[in-house]
Amino acid sequence: MRRLLATVTVLFAFLLGLPATAQAAPAPLGGGSVLYDPFGTVQCTASFAALSGTEWMLVTERGCAGAGELYSGDLVPVGEVVATSPAYALVQVSNTTDWELVPWIDTGAGKTVITGSRETPVGGPVCLVDHTLGFSCGTVTARNQTIVFPEGVISGLTRTDICASSRAAAYLSGDQAQGVPVGGSGFCTTAGTSWFQPINPILAAYGLTLLTG
Repeated sequence: MRRLLATVTVLFAFLLGLPATAQAAPAPLGGGSVLYDPFGTVQCTASFAALSGTEWMLVTERGCAGAGELYSGDLVPVGEVVATSPAYALVQVSNTTDWELVPWIDTGAGKTVITGSRETPVGGPVCLVDHTLGFSCGTVTARNQTIVFPEGVISGLTRTDICASSRAAAYLSGDQAQGVPVGGSGFCTTAGTSWFQPINPILAAYGLTLLTG
């Protein structure tokens, strides 16, 4: 849609004999950004923005793993999936013209700036950010959990007493990144059980630097 509006603006200016305006500013891309494949069969959510040297990266929940190329909802190219696991996916952002990588998470009602990834201990506070529902908060109840999911056995997970949600973007503790949503058990409205893949092991495994503000 942004490209269409920019094209129409330039064409209109040309017809009127006016100088063309500059291209629209890049849109923010980071945690909470919803991504799609070109066929609309995959919809997934980015958790955190990171850097691999000078390359822009997104750490996403595992729903992105089934896609190759990913786009925004209005089909602006974002990049491609370059690594996957049963718990998460990594997207390399190739379109650096239309997007600006940002160090914050879109909560649907505002943004939370990420300043680091200090790990919260067992018993410490943690919140799940959902682009639609906002924040659901609870505590970390266990670490280094091994859970059997339909996708396979996943180890090294952190367990919380927060109910899982379908549009979950990330787990935070204040302004500290904690991890990527993996799933939960049972049906719940206010409390439950959910797990996340801690962000620091992902960053270490791929030599990434978390983008912070």
